[in-house]
Amino acid sequence: MLKKFLCLFLCFILVCATLVMTACDSPETTTSDAGNGGEQGNNSASGEIFEEYEFIEAKNWGGVEVNILTYDHDYEFSTCQVVAEELTNEPINDAFYERNALIEDKYGITIVAHYPEGDEDYIAMIQEDIISDSRLYDAVVGQIVYVAALATNGRFIDFNSINNGYLQLDKPWWDQNLQKDIALNGKNFFITGDALVEDDQATWAIYFNKDLVQKHNLSDPYAVVKEGNWTLDVMHEMAQSVSLTHGSQKSYDPSVGDQWGMVAQSYDYYQFMQGCGQRLIDNTGEVPVIRIDDQRNLDVYFRLAEIIFDFENVGVADHHGPWNSGVYGQRTEIFANGNALFMPSSIATVGEELIREAEIRYGILPMPKADELQDDYTTAINVYHYSVFCIPISNTDKLDVTCYALEAMAYYGKKLVTPEYYDRTLTYKRFTDDDSVEMLDLIFRNRTYDMGAVFDFTTGADGSGTLYFYTTLLGQKDTKGANIMSLLESKRALFQGGIDRLVEQCYN
Repeated sequence: MLKKFLCLFLCFILVCATLVMTACDSPETTTSDAGNGGEQGNNSASGEIFEEYEFIEAKNWGGVEVNILTYDHDYEFSTCQVVAEELTNEPINDAFYERNALIEDKYGITIVAHYPEGDEDYIAMIQEDIISDSRLYDAVVGQIVYVAALATNGRFIDFNSINNGYLQLDKPWWDQNLQKDIALNGKNFFITGDALVEDDQATWAIYFNKDLVQKHNLSDPYAVVKEGNWTLDVMHEMAQSVSLTHGSQKSYDPSVGDQWGMVAQSYDYYQFMQGCGQRLIDNTGEVPVIRIDDQRNLDVYFRLAEIIFDFENVGVADHHGPWNSGVYGQRTEIFANGNALFMPSSIATVGEELIREAEIRYGILPMPKADELQDDYTTAINVYHYSVFCIPISNTDKLDVTCYALEAMAYYGKKLVTPEYYDRTLTYKRFTDDDSVEMLDLIFRNRTYDMGAVFDFTTGADGSGTLYFYTTLLGQKDTKGANIMSLLESKRALFQGGIDRLVEQCYN
């Protein structure tokens, strides 16, 4: 009874809030959306009035449960983005709780989240559920790189083949760029958007120290971005101007206090290439093709190698110890202590304790362009944390209600969760200046996806696929870019084999 009353009360509040917003908003007012926008439906700078969009036909499903298998680790909101179990006074958790309570009360659908226990693996769990036809799970929320293999093995339904009218995938609460960039012969096995927030958390950017910019009389990075001149060369030049070494050799120990132009880690190598518009795989033709040896890609790689291997000014954590030795934490601590001008990392980093409690003034920027010839800034994702929905092929008897539930989660996520996450938590609590807000709009609006990372066309061994191509070169200390072609030729046939298997599964 109490739960029913709470749901009715929340619905009443939502209706009242909507009426007030409609009455008070000017025609230019928009609802910011960290998951979708722009004309591609990626984010808040779209100029769209959300109130113009209506939910699909109201329908009560009579109390049916939609069971979603997911995970409960990684970023700070992974445990609540599918189901928030209770109100906690944490605004984003409570926004998710209110969303699901509204869906349950208004449409008679209860969202139930299932998590692995102990040593269980959710990928193995959904695989077994599909093979055994147990139908325990109606949908999956998983990190895209892990669910990709199941998609290409025919384990998930192609969203574009669903014609029940309950999913409006062209609407701004769904990420349009994902659907475009990772389409397989017109098929889409992953969707995401305002129903979740970890897709936004997994988006890459550059953090910068405002105090060091001021101390060294550097150009305002915000202005450089707005002028379209934020490039690898500009970033490197600025990074070279702040270096400070206390001893005879540069130290990565945060307590020493040596100052770096930039601190980074191995995955940033790939992320910089993506920011320069250099995908591993070209998916614009009839079938995906390797483009690593494209001349533009090679030119960008040669320039980036000069930056990544500038040992005096750029502190790549992996150059100072194995990834699991604590050097990644040292990287963040160096920046939080005020001893690095730049640090590439995910949006989620701003929620980490070290950054939340840092006494420095910092801002955020998009990844730099390769040069001024590049049309626009582009942003990539961390495929290990980027959340998407998939529907298993075993879901036949509950497909309609599952689609209805996902649409409701996304629609009301945009209405209830996104304003809390994007407008308040990110732009008012974590980043406090208007320029950062503009940068976030730019970052999310231009998010792109690379099949080479998502599907990680593999040679069979861990760490040997396309996703690790630049990491391998980093480990080889390819300081002049001399190894890129020899590494590609040693792996080309195996990479192509992975692409051929994908084509065989999805293009025939």
